[in-house]
Amino acid sequence: MRNLPCRSFWANAAWLEIVLAASDLVTWTRLIGFRGHPGLARTEINTFRYRVLHVAARITHSARQLRLRLDATWRWAAQIATAWHHLRTAFG
Repeated sequence: MRNLPCRSFWANAAWLEIVLAASDLVTWTRLIGFRGHPGLARTEINTFRYRVLHVAARITHSARQLRLRLDATWRWAAQIATAWHHLRTAFG
């Protein structure tokens, strides 16, 4: 209990639920979005965070469409764009 961020039990319980939900979201993103890219789908969380979650990107609305604008110089931009398409078709 000493390493948790809050002093209250209930605040720590809420924090733990949020952390578990975020972990599930990252896992499902890796399974669904990066199914064609095993190098990114099977990486450790720190590597995945650096390669995918730290990319400079913007989600925009234009002409009733949702678009992902990625930094073209990012090494994994094509794989991220493909994963975006997989996620949009799976849940869109």
